[in-house]
Amino acid sequence: MLRNSALWKLTQFARPVRGALAIGLVYMGLAAWLNAQAIDYTQQVFKPLFSSITPGMAEAARAVALGDLFLAARNLLLLIIAAAISDGCALYCGVWVGQRVLFDLRCHVFDHLQSLSLSYFDRHRAGDLISRVNNDTAIIQVAIGEQLSRIVVAPLTVAAVTGYMFYKSWKLTLAIVVAIPVITGLMVYVGGYIRRFGRRVQERLAGLTSVVEQNFHAIRVVKVFGLEKQLSEHFAEQNRGVFHNQMRMGLMRSLSNPMVLVFIGLALCAALVMGGHLLAEPGGIREGASGLMAYIFLLQFNGVEIGRVSRLHLVVQQAEAAAVRVYEVLDEMPAIVEAEDAVDLDDVRGEIEFDHVGFSYHTGEPVLVDFHLRVAPGETVALVGPSGAGKSTVAGLVPRLYDVQSGAVKIDGVDVRRISNRTLKGMMGIVPQETALFATTVGQNIAYGRPGATQEEIEAAAIAARAHDFIVNLPEQYQTQVGERGVMLSGGQRQRIAIARALLRAPKIVILDEATSSLDSETEAAIHAALVSLLESRTAVIIAHRLSTIRNADRIVVLERGQIVEQGTHEQLMAQDGLYRRLYETRELVPDPSTATSSQQV
Repeated sequence: MLRNSALWKLTQFARPVRGALAIGLVYMGLAAWLNAQAIDYTQQVFKPLFSSITPGMAEAARAVALGDLFLAARNLLLLIIAAAISDGCALYCGVWVGQRVLFDLRCHVFDHLQSLSLSYFDRHRAGDLISRVNNDTAIIQVAIGEQLSRIVVAPLTVAAVTGYMFYKSWKLTLAIVVAIPVITGLMVYVGGYIRRFGRRVQERLAGLTSVVEQNFHAIRVVKVFGLEKQLSEHFAEQNRGVFHNQMRMGLMRSLSNPMVLVFIGLALCAALVMGGHLLAEPGGIREGASGLMAYIFLLQFNGVEIGRVSRLHLVVQQAEAAAVRVYEVLDEMPAIVEAEDAVDLDDVRGEIEFDHVGFSYHTGEPVLVDFHLRVAPGETVALVGPSGAGKSTVAGLVPRLYDVQSGAVKIDGVDVRRISNRTLKGMMGIVPQETALFATTVGQNIAYGRPGATQEEIEAAAIAARAHDFIVNLPEQYQTQVGERGVMLSGGQRQRIAIARALLRAPKIVILDEATSSLDSETEAAIHAALVSLLESRTAVIIAHRLSTIRNADRIVVLERGQIVEQGTHEQLMAQDGLYRRLYETRELVPDPSTATSSQQV
């Protein structure tokens, strides 16, 4: 059963640190052994106290007895010091192992999340995933780090000390032998509740993290609409859930700990009473009163270890609940993987073909139905249509953000599912609808388009995207920090940085998903002028609602309910008096102010 637990699976992360783990276990075992020896050695301290040192004894005998007492006390102190040093070394090794395992575990979880397909993130809240990377792994770290040595050694110590006590006096040990199964049953019973409540706490913490993440992400909306009170109430609700479940766990711990102590106390009292009877019998206890006192101290030490085991068991159960949540992520397999026979395309021409594609998201509702479209090398195609027609889906299938359910998406006649990730991603420059900037410098955000690019290449891309002029006017130019999600820049500036990042790749295929939506007319015109030359001899798929963007396309493809209903130039589509013209007349296609009058007459 242990091997089926989520915590047991984490032993794979302990393999690289098994040397330090072994050292920690040795130190912890040594500390437990030395502590037991120190307690047993108290008999040597009690012996002169109970038998040698008496009132009215001769001075010489008194000096010898006191000397024996000093020697015994000194040896006892040395044992205690050695045990304390061993315990400290074990604790440090445990902390080091725990932090190293936590480091590897977090990196592994994060890397695995990076490998998962976009559809996985569509189904899960960002706050929940953040909580699994941070909160859940931190709980695991306590169990497999700071407490790991004790989790392994404490039960062995209880077994060894109990055996030694049984050897010294089986009659006195009966009480603790009877108590151990009762305490074990109590731990198992309470542990089940701790694991269940621990899972609820982690889920509530995930909800709490989601509220915070969403609040900070949309802080401007919160301020504009005065939503502070509503979000505070929502946060308090999630926080209240964490509090209630934490208190339930606290209640179970509060009930179990006193019950364990009561059973240990009963065993101690029973040993004292039985020991008194044995002392009254000739030869009942070989070492006499000093032996009984040492045995009682040994029993107390064993009781402390039993109490520690019970508490550690509850820690393990909470860590098990956290480990289950972590492995729910690690056991998730990527929906999109590189084929074993994936090929590299040496000379990419840029032809794109949607070969009777059928696609739907996890909701199951069809988004593209028997969709067929060919984009010739160097051709610029604009996709237009009402909201939900499938335009962004078409753009997402080309770089294989999703896989089709039927048909195929091909580049230069090769199914994208057979093209290596390196080739597929390397041939494309993409500017998504939602501009994504990282909390670093302007230059580094552009350089993400091609790691290793020189400063001259970065600036050339910025100039092409008409971003260089505003960048050089920033406080630290290309070294200026853009803030979280690029908050220090305007919408148009962020969009131009994203365009520069895509252009830096010098791609064969360019995908622009509403890439000019945040630009003013003057800036948009400048970028269009740059795109005319930069897209020359490159294949481009453009999704836009602005007529000025659409007019530059070689072909306009009109989508409705996942199918192509019209295609042609602006003039041809206006003459057909179909969906395209209705979109234009209802202003779903935004006219260019400079051409609005003439276009209206078409």
